[in-house]
Amino acid sequence: MQTLLKRMVQRRDKLSQLEKQVFDYIIRNPETVAGLKLDELSKRLYVSTATISRTCRQLGFRGFQDMKFALEQHVVKDKPVVPSGSPGSFLSAHLDRFRREMEHTLALADQDKMKQAAEWIYKSIHVEFFGVGSSFAPCLDAAKKLMFAGKMCSAREDWDELRCAAASLGPKDTAILVSFSGETVYIKEFAHILLERKVKTIAITGNEPNRLQEMADLSFRVGIEHCYYGELDMCSRFPFIMILDAIILAYLEQVKK
Repeated sequence: MQTLLKRMVQRRDKLSQLEKQVFDYIIRNPETVAGLKLDELSKRLYVSTATISRTCRQLGFRGFQDMKFALEQHVVKDKPVVPSGSPGSFLSAHLDRFRREMEHTLALADQDKMKQAAEWIYKSIHVEFFGVGSSFAPCLDAAKKLMFAGKMCSAREDWDELRCAAASLGPKDTAILVSFSGETVYIKEFAHILLERKVKTIAITGNEPNRLQEMADLSFRVGIEHCYYGELDMCSRFPFIMILDAIILAYLEQVKK
């Protein structure tokens, strides 16, 4: 939670006096805000819903729901999942999590940006996917689909190979970078290389503001909640696949024209 709040604090100076009042309440009461509806927060602060939404956008979110979801993720993260209760109730809780992640990812989906990404892929000589750790699997899945669709593309797991791949791309290529946090050291390193090489970059990251989405030419956010079963990371990766599949479908439509 503290990492998210620190990032938000860095943007406080850009806010108007009224927006700062909203901001200060959010910072002091993040868990409370995570459980409120927009109109409930509006009544509590005696400000309009438009002011709250504008404040959220100034903080780097798409709106109140976007910010609320980021806060909810961190509330869940600060309270790790511990197996308890009946197997049925435990499973139901996680199925509800999957539903929330899917719904939020779809709410964040921007079709115009997907069409733009598809156009870049269509016009590119080569498409390279960058994802490390758990983010590699969605990259590999998307690369296989694009390859079978007739597009030259690659997804590599080895970090040294990814670094070399980034250094070999140019302005006529497109790079797609996938990272839950958007702050992974290696991914940011690759993004810097791609930036220097003037490669078109598309970032797909988790919901909260991050450095990778600021560096990319085009960025998408997905709704993923933190979830651990003991020490096992059970965070979903299917929201990444949803966005990648949508971009590939938009590309296939582009090819037909």
